[in-house]
Amino acid sequence: MIEFLKILFLSKFVLLTPEPITINGQYEFNLTESIDALNYNARINIDVTAMMGKFLEVDVVEKLDILSEKFPKGSVVVHLIESSAGDKVTLKNLGYSTSENSMDLSLKYPKNAELGKSYDTIIIESNVLLKEVVIGWANSK
Repeated sequence: MIEFLKILFLSKFVLLTPEPITINGQYEFNLTESIDALNYNARINIDVTAMMGKFLEVDVVEKLDILSEKFPKGSVVVHLIESSAGDKVTLKNLGYSTSENSMDLSLKYPKNAELGKSYDTIIIESNVLLKEVVIGWANSK
């Protein structure tokens, strides 16, 4: 219960793309402010609603099936890099979420990676065209 309240009140979402972007292969972000991995709920969210919008009218289970077909496990990988130390963590555990008006991919911070790290570069690799997506970093204290 305490963990739930922490997430509810201390969650933070950083929008990494002020405008939708298209990723065809690889895309690198050099951040002006670093992002922090405070716990294992930290994740990259990729909002794919713009490219999947025609499926918003179907039920939740069907939406999740469509997401897993369009974006199979391993099709999107994210690398978090701390440039000064050269540290790199790879996020490859692809998950799916949906609501009435959105469809999202998420890649969680791996349980074997060190917490409390800050990252200033993000590299997204995708073998599926990501068209007009919005990307953010979610974390909680």
